[in-house]
Amino acid sequence: MRAVGGDDAASHPAERVHCTPVGTLFFVLVFVALGLTTLVVAMSRGRGGLAGLMHSQTRGSRRFATFLFFVSLLVLGALVPAWVISSEINNDDIPSAQVSGLTDAEKRGHELFGKRCSLCHTLKAANAVAKVGPNLDEMAPNEALTLDAILKGRSAGNGQMPSELYTGEDAEDVAKFVAKSVGAETPSGG
Repeated sequence: MRAVGGDDAASHPAERVHCTPVGTLFFVLVFVALGLTTLVVAMSRGRGGLAGLMHSQTRGSRRFATFLFFVSLLVLGALVPAWVISSEINNDDIPSAQVSGLTDAEKRGHELFGKRCSLCHTLKAANAVAKVGPNLDEMAPNEALTLDAILKGRSAGNGQMPSELYTGEDAEDVAKFVAKSVGAETPSGG
């Protein structure tokens, strides 16, 4: 997916936005509920109100306060963290680079890029900031061009990129990751 426009469109990837409005809404609603509960407790007056029940010395009020404490502890200490962890387990996104839905091959390419390629190249999706090789975010190479560079090497720029940094499936995985990261998913000659 490429941005449409003038000459500038050829050098910049299209923007991708991935939002989770349900998760954000849930997070906000939990804190709104906590705030309203605090307000109700603070505004209650006399022994008949919730504050009176919480501060009473009867057996029933102590049980209620203990029950409320453990429910709050369970919700805030176990359920909310469990929900956050479960929502992140299968996360195939790199939100800082607006990349989402990485395949297994692209995830492997991400790992391999971090081991060798990030030493010379800049690529936002890999948190790589180097100045020896070209900035791949600006260059936006497609999969075929990236694969060709990995297999044959390059001699332009500030350094010499050796050939066959990766071969076979490893080279293809890195090329797929770079192409997806920069928004150049349409394979073409290079």
